Amino acid sequence: MFKNFILAAVSVLALSVPSFSRSFSLDSAALGDIPATKAVEPSRPAPVTPPGVTIASYTTDEEFSFESEVKPAMDARINALKAAGITTLGGRVVAKGNDYSFVIDYLPTVKNGAALPPAVLVETYKNGAAYWLEADATEAMKSCSANFRTAKLPVLGSSLYDVGNDNAFSVDYLVKNLLRPTQEYDVKFESYTGGKFTFESEAEKNIPAYLALFKQAGVPAIRGKAVPRPDRDYAVTVEYVVKTNNYGARPQYSVARYDSREVFPFDKEALKASKEALPAFSKAGVSPLSAVVRPEGRDYSFSVDFLAGNIYQQGGVIPSAAIETYQAPETFTFDTEAKKAMAEKAAAFNAAGLGVVGSAVTGQLGSFSYAIDYVTKAGPNGPAPQPR
Repeated sequence: MFKNFILAAVSVLALSVPSFSRSFSLDSAALGDIPATKAVEPSRPAPVTPPGVTIASYTTDEEFSFESEVKPAMDARINALKAAGITTLGGRVVAKGNDYSFVIDYLPTVKNGAALPPAVLVETYKNGAAYWLEADATEAMKSCSANFRTAKLPVLGSSLYDVGNDNAFSVDYLVKNLLRPTQEYDVKFESYTGGKFTFESEAEKNIPAYLALFKQAGVPAIRGKAVPRPDRDYAVTVEYVVKTNNYGARPQYSVARYDSREVFPFDKEALKASKEALPAFSKAGVSPLSAVVRPEGRDYSFSVDFLAGNIYQQGGVIPSAAIETYQAPETFTFDTEAKKAMAEKAAAFNAAGLGVVGSAVTGQLGSFSYAIDYVTKAGPNGPAPQPR
């Protein structure tokens, strides 16, 4: 009976523990032979980022011989930074070789709604034209600067520069930066250099005038100084401060170019027509800047640069104004008939608020036609230009 009990117990063990029915050793076991154990990691709280404030340092290249001279200059600069909308955190005197200077701590990033300097950009305009006579380049430069001011874009300066043996010009102007709305904005220090003076003392005398240009434009100018130019003359550098963020510049206006359809046998005729074309842009509600003569085969034509507002929206930028073309569907036997029909159509476009800025008759005897270039605007005055 005892023997039967032993046999029964062995049978039960053999049936209930099949995993041990064959031999097992570490030397011969495969990975799948080892029973898996699920590891349970202890729960950990999510990392907490404590609120922090970034502090930046404003430094200057100014040097003072005596330590007693530093604090009045530093206090004046702190007041200038505060007036510019910058939150300062005090300053300190530092040694600079055998002389002294100062450092001011400030908050470079601030929440939306806090006092901030304005968001502006300094842009430089060049029309790409080369003028044989310096007098012609100077006249074009002065006219272009006046057109920027008429468009209510402050001009900081203008200058002539050499293009080979010819002359060209540039105009520096201020334009608003239509920043994308964000929770935080950055304070950024910039510098502008302009003017050409024979002596350093002349540049120093003109510093207040340059500071006044920024002040009139509503841009806080922190400091001005005379600096040497590469041509051994002197210029004025103005340090100013603006508001910005991480989404890039978005100027309020951009420069667009219109190429005229008219063709002239001589460049002087094209230049005269280009100057006469500028009032048509103003009448059409867009601000012209300058006109340039360009070769058109063996003849000449001209182009006009004008300002177009930028409308920023999801998917791209829409210009506030653009130039489109109406091509007449009919043909005429004589060019006089085409010119008469073109004049009547242009009058109808102008009456409808679609300002005509150019037109031309094309074709040959027995098959003349015409085209009209007109200004279209985004909004109620015309169909919206396509995003660019």
